[in-house]
Formats: sequence, structure tokens, C-alpha cells
Amino acid sequence: MSDSDIAFLLSEDVQQYIEANLYKTPADLILAASPYSKSEMTHIVGQIQARRKTQTKLPTWFETPNIIYPPLLSIEQCSSEIAALHKAQILSGSTLTDLTGGFGVDSYHFAQTFDQVYYVEQYHELAKLVQHNFEAFGVTNVQTKAQSAENFLKEVNKVDAIYIDPARRNDAKNKVFRLEECTPNLLELLPVLWQKTEQLLIKLSPMLDIDLGIRQLGQVAKVVVVAINNECKELLFILKNNHQVEPHIEALNLNANKPTQYFSFTRSEESVSQVVYAEPMEYLYEPNVAILKAGAFKQIAQCFGLAKLHPHSHLYTSNTWLKDFPGRSFKIKAVCKYTKKEVAKYCPAKKANITARNFPDSVALVRKKLQLKDGGNDYLFVTQTQAHRALVIVTEKA
Repeated sequence: MSDSDIAFLLSEDVQQYIEANLYKTPADLILAASPYSKSEMTHIVGQIQARRKTQTKLPTWFETPNIIYPPLLSIEQCSSEIAALHKAQILSGSTLTDLTGGFGVDSYHFAQTFDQVYYVEQYHELAKLVQHNFEAFGVTNVQTKAQSAENFLKEVNKVDAIYIDPARRNDAKNKVFRLEECTPNLLELLPVLWQKTEQLLIKLSPMLDIDLGIRQLGQVAKVVVVAINNECKELLFILKNNHQVEPHIEALNLNANKPTQYFSFTRSEESVSQVVYAEPMEYLYEPNVAILKAGAFKQIAQCFGLAKLHPHSHLYTSNTWLKDFPGRSFKIKAVCKYTKKEVAKYCPAKKANITARNFPDSVALVRKKLQLKDGGNDYLFVTQTQAHRALVIVTEKA
């Protein structure tokens, strides 16, 4: 995007047009009569699409006037604001370098807690947009560096912290998640990074195996699994130079409208935890996805005094309701055989929300066999216990 394109988009009449047409479809906008040329409308529609995408993901950007947006892919790949807010609290110091700046969401929030932030972005056009946005926000403690991470590291002095979110797409634009496949290659870059700082924050794909990441990176002080609205979004590895102690693993489930669900443990604690197995009692518990990704399968049971249904089901039960359990909790209404006739006794509306855990049939196949529509107030868990081959637990939300 050229300087003239940016000036055009910032003009008062274009900003008013964007605001007035924010919720119209791209097709309607392109086909409708307007005072703008086809190429101008292409830029305007791109801005409208990107801004709409930020409404829930980046509310500060959405609500701030005169923000310029990059192509949708940059918006889709950037951190959500709720996750960036958390990251800004993890590191300490006065100077920080964000080596993979992108749309600048993380840099913006780091600037709220650090005295000086270096935003590094190899794509010059994107860096130009982000610099304009920092000015629109009134942020003055971020220096924009339009160059590669490797080149910037050659010239920068030591900083208190470095943040890096390597690109996870290969030359064919396919998604990758292994450390050696990311850009830049973290394993090759680590020796240089340790010459420039004493603490690193690395954002990686939630598909990465946590224990493999710990082994490959070394000096890991903490791993944070970040879920948003019970959808796993990020793995954060916090590294400290010469750190030798076993890392803590934290599971966070963030929600803008609900309290954060938090659980912390170590692999050693998980390995020695004692688990009791039992048939379904009064209540059923399903941990949030961050806990499941973190692998706190036994620790969660021991810490909350729960029995587990089966070693591989990761469903838990008790005779008392735990209000603060980090996940979903249900009141058990019935336990029955996995047959249409049995389930129909407890779901007369022929409608239910279905979860299959440690079970050979998919949710779609379960729904077909039981002839149930999706929805309603009943929650069916199709699973196995230690004593039963297959059963259906009929529940309602506690």
C-alpha cells in the first residue's frame, strides 16, 4: 500500500463511507453506485472486511479512529487483544524487542509495560501501516524497524527481553508447527538471541508437543497454554538464561466476559499423582482445552478430589458440585446403554448436545445411531469407564 493509498483511506469522506457501510457485504459494496473508482473501492472493501474482523478480536483497534488495516491474513494471524494483554504481564524490564512485529498488537501492549519497545517487521509496507497506527494511538515509546529479525539482531544492543512469534507457513503457504520449520528457524537463532537478552518469550503453535518443545529449546522456565473461550490458541514458552529448574506448565482459559480459568503444575507432580477410578456419581466434569493440551490428566483429579472414569477418557466425577472447576460441570440425570431405545427414555425431545470421549464412534455417527438432533438442554457424554465397554451419561449443566 503506497503513501497515496494511505492518504486516500484517511481522508474524511472515505472514513465516513467506511463507517456508514461497515456491515454491508463486499458484493453489495462493489456492485453499488459510489463516487470511487474500482481500484479505490477494492482498498475500501479491504479496510471494511479487516475492521469488521477486529470488532471482537481487537476492540481497541476497532474503536480507535483512523486505523489502517493490512490484508485479512495479517489480521487472522495476529494475537487477539485478550491474549496480548496477558503476554504483556509475563516479562519484566525496561527494554523489549518484538522480533516478529506483524500487525503490532503485541508490541502495542508491551509498550504499556516497558519503557522502550523495538518493533521489527521485515515487510516494509506492513511496518509503515503499523507505524501510522502507533501514531494514531499516541504511542511514542515504540521504535519501528523495517528489516528482518536476523539483520536487526546484528545491530541491536542487549535488551531486557525479546519476544518472537515465528511464521508458521512454509514456502508453499502450508501451515507448519515444528521449530525447525518456522521462519526464522528458532533452533538456529537461539545462540544469537542469548547474546542479546536474558529472557525470551516465544509464541508457538498449539499443535506443538510441549515436552518436545521443552527439550529442543532448553532453559525453559515456564510454558503457558492459552485458550480463548475454550479454544486453544497459543503455546507460550518463557526461557531464562541458565535456567535449570523443571518448568511449570500453566493452563489459561481466557474469556472477556468470565473469570479466567487457571491451573498450574509440573510434569513431576503429574507423574506422582494418585488417581481413583469410579463409575459416574452425581456430577460430571470436563476440563477446559488448555488443561487437556497441558496434560494435567491426573493432577486435576488429585487437586480437586475427583474420581476419573477411565485412564483415557479424561472425564471426572464426584458427589459434590465444584463451582470453581476449570472447565464444564454437569449434573448427571441418568446413565444408560448406548442404544437408541435406552437414550430415548431420557431425551424425549430427541435433541441433545453430544460429546464422544475415548469412544470409537464419532459425534456424527453417535447422533445418527441415536437419531438425535443437535441442541437443547441435555448434554450426552458417550464414553467408557473401567467397568463398562460403552455407556451414555445424560446430563444437564450444573
